[in-house]
Amino acid sequence: MSDSPQGDLSPDLLMEFFSEADEHLTNIRQSLTQLEASIGRAQADLGALQPLFRDFHSLKGLSAIVGLRAAESLAHGTEDFLRELTRGKVTLTAEGLDLLMAATHALEQILAAFRAKQEPREYTELAEQLHRIVQSKDAKPSERLSESASRLVEEAKSRGLVLWKCTFTPARELDVRGLNVTTARERLAQAGEVISSTPRVLGEGHVAFEFVVAMRETPADITAWDKDGLVMELFDAPTAEPPPSPLPLQNDAEHDPFIAPSHVVRVDLERLDDMMRMVGEMIVQRSRFDEEVARSAKRGQSVDMRLFEEINTSMGRSLRELRDAITRMRLVSAAEIFARMPFVVRDLARGSNKRVRIQLEGQQTEIDKYVIEQLKDPMLHLVRNAFSHGVEPVEERRAAGKPEEATIFLKAEAAGDSVIITIGDDGRGVNRTGLKAKARQAGLATADVVDNAEALRILCAPGFSTRDEADRASGRGIGMAVVQNTVRQLGGTLAMESELGVGTRFVITLPLTLAIADTVIVSVADQTCAVPQAIISEVMQIEPKDLRRVNGVEVMPYRSGVLPVIRLSSFFNVPASEQPRLCVLVLRSHRGSSGLVVDRVFGQKEVVVRPIRDPLIQVPGISGATELGNGRPVLILDGAAFTSGAVRPNLTESPERLN
Repeated sequence: MSDSPQGDLSPDLLMEFFSEADEHLTNIRQSLTQLEASIGRAQADLGALQPLFRDFHSLKGLSAIVGLRAAESLAHGTEDFLRELTRGKVTLTAEGLDLLMAATHALEQILAAFRAKQEPREYTELAEQLHRIVQSKDAKPSERLSESASRLVEEAKSRGLVLWKCTFTPARELDVRGLNVTTARERLAQAGEVISSTPRVLGEGHVAFEFVVAMRETPADITAWDKDGLVMELFDAPTAEPPPSPLPLQNDAEHDPFIAPSHVVRVDLERLDDMMRMVGEMIVQRSRFDEEVARSAKRGQSVDMRLFEEINTSMGRSLRELRDAITRMRLVSAAEIFARMPFVVRDLARGSNKRVRIQLEGQQTEIDKYVIEQLKDPMLHLVRNAFSHGVEPVEERRAAGKPEEATIFLKAEAAGDSVIITIGDDGRGVNRTGLKAKARQAGLATADVVDNAEALRILCAPGFSTRDEADRASGRGIGMAVVQNTVRQLGGTLAMESELGVGTRFVITLPLTLAIADTVIVSVADQTCAVPQAIISEVMQIEPKDLRRVNGVEVMPYRSGVLPVIRLSSFFNVPASEQPRLCVLVLRSHRGSSGLVVDRVFGQKEVVVRPIRDPLIQVPGISGATELGNGRPVLILDGAAFTSGAVRPNLTESPERLN
């Protein structure tokens, strides 16, 4: 027998278990995000509850099959709680949703330990809390405050605030007038600071909500609030509630009609990687075939060129179809990473003086599975930064005339052969003056004018932080550097847009697939390189005299304005050829446009992308390398870097050459 927690389970069974468990956890995170809208309702949203119940039930059964008792017990307790919510016997509160999110996170930790062949931790206290809610649904809950609420009460007393207890009992006649637990909480929040909200189950599915509110001044019409269902009385704070005593978990419940089999087919990512590698080799062979056809034609050999071209076209079509099919198999929805973020924000907001909602858009946008896995930590850091550095406390937002509740938003969208992910907030924005002073204090060289690009460069400097002390959210000075390096390794770009007092947005642009790309082959001097076709809007020719310099930047006339130009010869530091007309590739992305001057354009080519992963040889403007049919290695340009300002024109050339 094996001493590993996995015992003697077969690798195939374990692989299937982890695959299904990961899928159920992804579904759970999405359902919990939808369930947040049901807080305080007498009946929670069944559209979110039913799939949530199914996933926890399935996860419990899977855990039992592999002998993972810690996950089985916790999923069982969560399933019981969800059943009572579904039956309308328990009302979902913010604290109840926190418990569900904590249970989901705990299950992730248990699975991670099991995957690493470590003994999983038992989350006994969490299971007890869920079980206690189920067992005591018909009993009067304790009136004592939690430890964190007790601390807030003491702080309110020390500031001279008056404490009130408000009881709101939902009723049909109140609901007709638009009065519910949400409007009650909003009225109390306008009058003071809501310290806690506790549901009290009255029996037969009825519930009342008790709020503890700290007020500086008593509203003049407070005695009339009872007409709106709000019963007010002065509050005398009791002691904190002790930890719950252990309770046994219930036995398996009866069969539930919400449980349904899964119809999802999973594919081993390693097999897909092998298939993609084979496709890459076939593309290289096709390139060699192209070269051989061209050489035969030049030598004038008697060959059936039409047959060669037909075979070549057919091979190209088959390869493209195979490539597209494999690419689609690798894609997963952005929800796999987005659905984790509400958990993070709720956890950070707990016990803070910030109110935050998270807005998710484009969750069905499909992204390469490998990219999703690599982006988890960078996305987590950007969301934590938005909460810690961007979002202001309630008092500061109120003074600035902003809504007390801040917004952190995540958006994913497809743009041609790229995916754009935006993480932002409506907080205080970046104080460029303060950032510049902090950078110089840290010994970083800075430009005289700190624009968005310069601010991002400072923020991504290793070891730099705008905080003097780290907290649980941020401040260690390594996160942004990791974010930028990860995005670069994925062949993407990171940009920032910020306005003081309005908010900040980080924009990550990534290729849809990392393996194969359609490119345009160009050259300058003896250097050949590939430019991603998706970023090229047009190819044109101009005369050298059309180039001008404006504010030190070389530009060319373009349509009704001018276009900044970068010479590829300057980028590679090679002499430019003297030609009567210059070839210009107009590059366009969501960040802007620029012209890339090259000596020659050879045509389109499908290439296998070999990313440059060694940070010591990574260069802005180069996303990878490939091999053409002649066996010669060719660099692949990062087109987005040429339009975003990451690659700047070489300004050392003499003015005479430009005029």
